[in-house]
Amino acid sequence: MFQEHPIVWDDAKVARLWNWYSRTSPFRDLYFAKRFGDLILRASKVPLSQPLAVLDFGCGPGFLWDHVQALGARWTYYGADFAPESTAQLAARASGQTGFGGVEHLTGLPMRCEDGRYDASFLVEVVEHVGDNYLEPILTEMARVLKPGGQLVISTPNREDLAQSMRLCPECGAVFHEWQHVRTWHADSLTDYVTRFGFRPRTVEPIDFFARGLHRAALNGLRRMVHGTHKPHLLGVFERTPS
Repeated sequence: MFQEHPIVWDDAKVARLWNWYSRTSPFRDLYFAKRFGDLILRASKVPLSQPLAVLDFGCGPGFLWDHVQALGARWTYYGADFAPESTAQLAARASGQTGFGGVEHLTGLPMRCEDGRYDASFLVEVVEHVGDNYLEPILTEMARVLKPGGQLVISTPNREDLAQSMRLCPECGAVFHEWQHVRTWHADSLTDYVTRFGFRPRTVEPIDFFARGLHRAALNGLRRMVHGTHKPHLLGVFERTPS
């Protein structure tokens, strides 16, 4: 009998969804790192001109790598993700290119790297997808692989109303967020959570990545005033404290 029910995400379901998104239009073009990766990189203030080792954790097909290249960063970029098709796509098009350090298909944590390997790590639209059972190990791992003073850059929706993006599978009855979001964040909750793992905040603030240009920024600001809404995105930059 057909019955609506909240989906229970597990590793297999998550991988199926993101493998499909990564190869399917228009979803492939809606990846946040593809649309706004350049803005995230600039807003993070991680210096592009320095020869840094940078991890893109939850890299998907590697759209942030495209922006790293386009901006002429002197970094060595490394990717890591749990979705095998996504990591295979990145490896196929980036292997052998200058500045590409490799990509790891994760089947669990810890990663296959030594402590203090990276100068910076980006979690672009990752922390809204995982419960504490995964988020705690991820942030513990970020604290392990980052050098003291290394920067952890996190982007996530700001004060998202998850109910607005729920969808129903008409075959099995599962009700799920179309982008597999399971939690919502604001500046204080993100700061409080991340600082538990040996990080101190440099900046954690709402931001509107949709507002490219002064005209769009002014128009979006006016709309928020009229409707009483918040800036849609959140960017946190944290520093790894000495152990």
